[in-house]
Amino acid sequence: MKTIMIILTLMCGICTAACSLDHFLIGHNQDGITGTADDNQLFVDCTQKYRHSDPDNQTTDTWKNWYYPLYPNMYGSYSVGEPGFDVIASSDPDRKLSGTANVDYRIIVKCVAITSGFSARKTTLGILIDEAGESFNHSALADSHLHIEYRAPASTGGTQLQWITFIVYDELETYEPSEPFSIVFGTDPLAGDLVIDGKVDLNDVAELSYYWLEENGSIANDFYERADANKDSKVNFMDFALMAENYFQ
Repeated sequence: MKTIMIILTLMCGICTAACSLDHFLIGHNQDGITGTADDNQLFVDCTQKYRHSDPDNQTTDTWKNWYYPLYPNMYGSYSVGEPGFDVIASSDPDRKLSGTANVDYRIIVKCVAITSGFSARKTTLGILIDEAGESFNHSALADSHLHIEYRAPASTGGTQLQWITFIVYDELETYEPSEPFSIVFGTDPLAGDLVIDGKVDLNDVAELSYYWLEENGSIANDFYERADANKDSKVNFMDFALMAENYFQ
């Protein structure tokens, strides 16, 4: 397992357009159609999320799980070197950010919830997030292609549920903030645990109602932040039933 982490670390030092590690892609106007309500709202494209979430390395079966496995590291804890952050490329002009980073817009990545003892970090850039409210300025980076290491305490055994929830917002207010988005590690969350906290309660029902009857669930939007629990592209009574099975667990 240590060999795996060394390989990931080496890969994280290579920033190429064909990077094999997962990244959130930050943009605006999620539907790509101008003149609609989301024109100025930030979002993250999740197409590259959980591509490497299969601990059995069955590369033909991507998106098998809703979590990233954690591996033993040299620090005596558990970690994984993805996902990171980048921006949508100029090849997607309707959704890419317009203008000059840190001049026309200033994208802040902010943690709004995190498991106690868990952390996200990029030591060489002075980034360390281990509490809700902490953030970093993505637009100030010399290279937008940012890799992040996520680390859990040894006491978790690498298989306990860990999570971190982010939003991205524009400090210059050119764009409106994104919706919160979560990343899960160690094990799959309960079906219906949409506001990740290890349980299913009224907060999750409220989140399901927000996406109720949407019909465009896909990898790109993380199946509406897992509200489309059975991944059939729709948020409906099938997903509500899966949530009900775990209610108050």
